[in-house]
Amino acid sequence: MPPPPPAAVGMAEPTTFQKMKMGALMGSTVGLTIGFIFGGFSIIRAGPGPRGVMGTLSQYMLSSAATFGFFMSIGSVIRTEEEFNQRRRLPVRVMNEKHL
Repeated sequence: MPPPPPAAVGMAEPTTFQKMKMGALMGSTVGLTIGFIFGGFSIIRAGPGPRGVMGTLSQYMLSSAATFGFFMSIGSVIRTEEEFNQRRRLPVRVMNEKHL
């Protein structure tokens, strides 16, 4: 996928840290939802266990939110580095094609 066109004058691209926070937030939101679905299904199927309904459900939700958030933040940083490397190599390709 080619890099997006340059933004308008005065608008800056989000920093890597901002992209990492956004990935962590999106992953945590997805993780909370998945934890609620699977935790609720597990409670209905096997019972709440010794921690009770809220303790078991919150454990499912928080553990899946932490896992999804962690991997989404890492994925967004990796994707940012790939875009940076593509943009950095672009002028070299153009110069080489002009000289041929």
